[in-house]
Amino acid sequence: MSGASLDLTESFAATTKSIQLLKHTTQNIPFPGSPTDVAAPRVNRPYFDHAGKLQWADTLLHTEATGACDTQPPQQNSNGYPIYPRQTKLLAPRVDERLCSREGAATEIALIGIDNDGNKSWERHTAFQSGSHRIDQRLIGASAEGLVLSSLDVWSPKTGETIVPAVTRAIPSESRTVPLHTYWGAALYHPARKTFYVFDANVTLTARQGGLYEINPSNGAKTLVHRVVTTLLGGYDRIEEMALTPDRRYLILAQRLSWRGPTDVSLALLNLSTNRLVFHERYCQRTNDICTDPQVTVGAKGTLAFSYANMNRREHQLILYELK
Repeated sequence: MSGASLDLTESFAATTKSIQLLKHTTQNIPFPGSPTDVAAPRVNRPYFDHAGKLQWADTLLHTEATGACDTQPPQQNSNGYPIYPRQTKLLAPRVDERLCSREGAATEIALIGIDNDGNKSWERHTAFQSGSHRIDQRLIGASAEGLVLSSLDVWSPKTGETIVPAVTRAIPSESRTVPLHTYWGAALYHPARKTFYVFDANVTLTARQGGLYEINPSNGAKTLVHRVVTTLLGGYDRIEEMALTPDRRYLILAQRLSWRGPTDVSLALLNLSTNRLVFHERYCQRTNDICTDPQVTVGAKGTLAFSYANMNRREHQLILYELK
């Protein structure tokens, strides 16, 4: 493999020793041939195999039902194609999220662990039981470090067991507790720091607030570490996935431009010692294509993969980098 060397200090002044991100290869992976095929549930995530080679998983999401929802697409989108309620959120180990919507009933959300043979190894509903009340929770972050729910409850991706319980507050008059935190933006749990990184921004025509925060659940401290990046027309970079480098000194950000127009995506690296971006590369900006679903996956020995879907060209782009 060979490619251009991108100096991480090229666009941003560095306060620490300069490092490099080497771009090795780019792969174009076409969507399936027809809209009907696209509607079928597929994994569609990058991964590194046992030999460290970058691969693309595009197999069917499941061939057997794991719940009543999987057997029920009478649900259809505006084009008449079935809507499947499951999506793979993590590949190593594999974890799927299933949303089960029924008319006149609350949506049931469950996380499902899948073993190496493709069989279900665990399943757990995400709702927080508060006395007789049920509080819905969403999965907002999935990494090898843990599955982060909107209450900042952390589950093991291998077993589904709780690693870090959500901080709660009591409602004495009702003899129950409720989660203290509720977030809906992308999140990641940092096990060494025992803190969370959560994207929480409010961007309007008149406001530019928030960004990426570090949250300490033990004392409630919430520190803005990276202010949201906005455009003159009110667009902003929404962080959709995060991952840690193997040394846990950098946070990798997979971002999508959120606004009413063609959307580009980008890959960025945040130095956790200085809370400064040391690298930021955009895709689809020059072509004005509509690009979505940015994903990042970390391999061994400093390799990482960035992927996204180009809706105009009907293909996935898969880019291999190496951090040195």
